[in-house]
Amino acid sequence: MALCFLFRDSAAGRQVLLGLKKTGFGTGRIVTLGGKIEPGETPAAAAVREVREESGIFVEEKDLSPLGTVRWSFPARPQWNMEAAVFTAERFSGTATDSDEVDPEWFPVDALPWEGMWDDAAYWLPQIIDGTWIDARIVLNPDNSSVAAAVVR
Repeated sequence: MALCFLFRDSAAGRQVLLGLKKTGFGTGRIVTLGGKIEPGETPAAAAVREVREESGIFVEEKDLSPLGTVRWSFPARPQWNMEAAVFTAERFSGTATDSDEVDPEWFPVDALPWEGMWDDAAYWLPQIIDGTWIDARIVLNPDNSSVAAAVVR
């Protein structure tokens, strides 16, 4: 899996592009752009494709900054276990528009919609906002939502 956080500076301050997930895994939650890596695709290529498909924004691989990895373990649903390469970008073109999968929205980095996000985001997203490399391992409780354990380096 590949995730890509887009950042921009606006009159209101620094913002990050997130989106309300409309279908698939995480429906109803506010998530970052990203998804599965297709066969033969690099994580960076997947991040570029997913950003375009989910938001209409074009970002080039050369403008991505790798920022680490997040691994999720769902002991009650092991088929949901996943690992994501995390990227950020500050250079891109286009305007964020709704897709079938995500309703994108720019949020101030100092006023993130935590209540609408996966609980684990609070453990590792602040490091992404600060531009700090991460290696995160998240274990979810049997409710598949709240965090049982988190190690973020």
